[in-house]
Amino acid sequence: MTNPVAGFVMLAAAAMHWWMFVQESILFARHSKTQRMVGVAPAAVQAVQLWAFHQGVYNLLLGALGATGSLFLLLGHTATGTALFVAAAVSMIAAAGALLAVDRRRQRLPGFAAQALPAIIALTALLAP
Repeated sequence: MTNPVAGFVMLAAAAMHWWMFVQESILFARHSKTQRMVGVAPAAVQAVQLWAFHQGVYNLLLGALGATGSLFLLLGHTATGTALFVAAAVSMIAAAGALLAVDRRRQRLPGFAAQALPAIIALTALLAP
């Protein structure tokens, strides 16, 4: 890997996305803290449960994309690893930006920072000379 910091930070970002998969796809219906985190009233949980599950799967796959890119880079497959790594980081940053664009209150939430900052740091570390 060209920069081990990039790989470490991307793996941290991937782990955060995997944790969100657990929260959104497995625990959402029975975990009020997760429901409050995403702003869902108790009365609406059943109506949005499928959407939360889908969002969780998105996060699972996004984390897998970043981790796979890091692994390919570690194994010396620079072109493939860089493509996967950059795709994951840019997707994480874009998703955080979309969240902010839809609801400016989300700017203060740890979720916005947790999604955007590790990806920005990882991408910056990867692309640094």
